[in-house]
Amino acid sequence: MSKSNTQQVSEFIESIRYEDFPPEVIEQVKRLTIHTIGVSIAAAPIEQAQNAIRLSEEKGGKPEATIWGGNGQKVPAEDAAFSNATLADILDWEDCSWTGHPSAGVIAAAYAVAEGLGTSGKDYITAVVTGYEGYQRVAMAVQPSREYYQNHSWGLSSWQIFGSQIAAAKLYGLDAKKINQSFGAAVYAAPGPLGLHAGAEKSDVYHFAHGIDAYNGIFASKLARAGIENGTDYLDGPRGYWSLVSDRNDESWYLRDAGSRWLILETYIKHWPANMWVQTPLELLDAIYKEHPFTADKVKEIRLSPVTTLTALDYSKTPRTTLDAQFNASFCLAAYILNPDPQAGWFTADQLNRKELIALAAKVKEVGETLTPTDHFDVFKTGSFPEMSLEIDLKDGTVLSKTLRYPKGHPKNNTTLEEEYALFRKITAPFIGGEKAENFIKAIDDLENLENLAEASKNLVR
Repeated sequence: MSKSNTQQVSEFIESIRYEDFPPEVIEQVKRLTIHTIGVSIAAAPIEQAQNAIRLSEEKGGKPEATIWGGNGQKVPAEDAAFSNATLADILDWEDCSWTGHPSAGVIAAAYAVAEGLGTSGKDYITAVVTGYEGYQRVAMAVQPSREYYQNHSWGLSSWQIFGSQIAAAKLYGLDAKKINQSFGAAVYAAPGPLGLHAGAEKSDVYHFAHGIDAYNGIFASKLARAGIENGTDYLDGPRGYWSLVSDRNDESWYLRDAGSRWLILETYIKHWPANMWVQTPLELLDAIYKEHPFTADKVKEIRLSPVTTLTALDYSKTPRTTLDAQFNASFCLAAYILNPDPQAGWFTADQLNRKELIALAAKVKEVGETLTPTDHFDVFKTGSFPEMSLEIDLKDGTVLSKTLRYPKGHPKNNTTLEEEYALFRKITAPFIGGEKAENFIKAIDDLENLENLAEASKNLVR
């Protein structure tokens, strides 16, 4: 009898070893770790970030793991992961794969569990790589058809749970059978694929969903470690997990190129605090602005092409939440012009309702072909990226324009570790101090030789 997909994936997860990784994979873990933790701490001025931290701190419990940007109180690993994964997504500044935001689950969970267990940097690296490789293949297997997506919600906040579950299972040393059972527990705990990305439905509960997934993913692996009956093969069969979020189960993805193709290298580390499909517009504006600085009062009109349906809403008619702003190309371009320094300040309550910004956003026109996120992801999955153009008319008659395909952070234009370290210094020092920022950078730079990950965590609090 042939093995189920769930069992085969579980055996693959159990088999992964640190010695399997080429140097570029280890460097990518360092890059993703410093970036994810940095943008999480940078979210501190946003009220939701403080709410997430408070929820975990007030709950208390066994002191295992650190809340990034918190007051130093340690909490159970799953509670730290809840807070940290929520913070990771608040500024929408983490990574983005073909299926969602792996780092908000994998990094948050792996770091919390590794810290609680007192494991080494090598063990943490192994868990992160395993989380990415397992999560991405499972998530790709259940991706719906275009027709299904047009009439249903995209399950990003549902399959996100597998990133944290897999990373935790690896750190807990589960064998293939228990990993299989942890998948079963995760399927039970996975949120429904609700659509919170469209129009007035946008809500910051979406950010919390990443925290809930991180919490539940760790707990699913804890359940399997403690011992549960049956609960295997939940990715398989006509009523498997896929049937909850999709109209198909592409079984070829579960072990596609497993062990030879490292999908962790194919994620996009976002250069800007904004939705995936606002990255290129901001990158274009940044390049134009650095060559020809101008102020908001000089702008006559801005044209962006092509039109991306998800990011093209009239910001003045939205509820003006943080999520509205991050998903709105016009808002983000206006926010940059008024303050070219990307930060949480782009999304504070005062900024979201700033009349000058709303008026400037109204000058942004999206022209040309209309494309959907599905269109964009189809290009991204080929290893490329959608080409976009930005044209700015100034009141003095000057016309500024640029076209770009690979913005910074794309696998074909990736950031360097030094660039990530510089960003970490800049966006975390105001909250944890310059000395702690430098100490944590040193720990990550030598991550593979770190004997106990908990040693570095004291640098991540106020």
